[in-house]
Amino acid sequence: MCSSDSIVQTKERDEVLSSNHTNMTMKQHAKRPSLRPSHSFSEVSRHMFTGTLLSLLFFVFASYMPFFLAPSAAEATYHFASYDYDVDLTHFDNSVWTWATDYVLALAMAALIWSFPKTKFSCKKEEKRSKVSTTTTTTTTTSVSHVQVVRTQAMLMCYLLSVVAGGIAHQFYTTIESRTHWSFRLLWNICVGTVAAAPAFMGSIATELNHLDWEFRSIQSSTQQYKLISFDKQGAVVLPCVPTWFWVAYAICSTSIVIWGGMSYQRPAADIFIAGIMQAPSTFYVMAIFGYGLLRHPISNWTRIWGTVGFILNAPLLPMYPLLVQYTDWSLASVNTLLHCWLLVSWSTQGLCLRSIALALEKYETHRKGGESSGSKTEGTSAQEHKTN
Repeated sequence: MCSSDSIVQTKERDEVLSSNHTNMTMKQHAKRPSLRPSHSFSEVSRHMFTGTLLSLLFFVFASYMPFFLAPSAAEATYHFASYDYDVDLTHFDNSVWTWATDYVLALAMAALIWSFPKTKFSCKKEEKRSKVSTTTTTTTTTSVSHVQVVRTQAMLMCYLLSVVAGGIAHQFYTTIESRTHWSFRLLWNICVGTVAAAPAFMGSIATELNHLDWEFRSIQSSTQQYKLISFDKQGAVVLPCVPTWFWVAYAICSTSIVIWGGMSYQRPAADIFIAGIMQAPSTFYVMAIFGYGLLRHPISNWTRIWGTVGFILNAPLLPMYPLLVQYTDWSLASVNTLLHCWLLVSWSTQGLCLRSIALALEKYETHRKGGESSGSKTEGTSAQEHKTN
């Protein structure tokens, strides 16, 4: 009888230990480490210098790339202006098809921005006073997708501002004299400058998603984040985290070149294509995240495929524009309408796929917190039963 009771108690103890081990495993998986390294002034300076240098190199590359893709057409299309337009060379369409489709694009971007899930961000300060000193504690509460959502909305806002400024310019600046006015240069700087500034948000979106990927994979050493190739605990390859300051410096440099007039051509529409080439580094980084990042999250294959396609979809426009202008009998209104419809598909695909990723992040986080909560309750119940026994 005593032996039977001993066997029963042993089994119950083993079950409790097994349950505790399972719950501890769930909690360890649920508590992802924070792998956001703090950078010194020298590190930030190095990142910004590297971003500026790459931006300058890509500006040189972007200035010559059209001549590699379609030499004859590019030579007849890309005449440098620096906002000093020649009546015999400049071409600027003012038809309703051009500026109306600009406004349609703006409405589509506004709808996309509004459609993103609402995220939480709040700071709560608590003060503890003693006879000797006062201690202030700041608690930040934020949704896991908050940073990614805000940066995506900022990228879409760049698109929106670009087409609004472009639409106003096409609608109201109908003569070459009006296009020499400072107000046109201001509008066109906004139109092209926001395209050049978009890599700051595009690249930092990928950086944020990569940070989350590193944290969810529970990679132990944050110093490995900036290596070209790293591996998680399961041996899977993870992408390097390009610092956010790199993208900021890259975009500041390219936007400054726009303001200076370094991307200004006799056909003002050509300015946008040069600025678009400057998005190549951030575009390929986002595409890599769609392909290889966040593998543990509930992101469908269709989202990954269409996200990758959406970010590379504008590439064919680079050789297409001079070819359409020089070798077809299409009017500028027809060419611009086609380009704007193409942008509508591309930008909408980008926004919808990044929205899908934001929802997947929140879903994964909710599931993770649910597992942590249930694990804590089970552990407490098991411990109470063990104490009673």
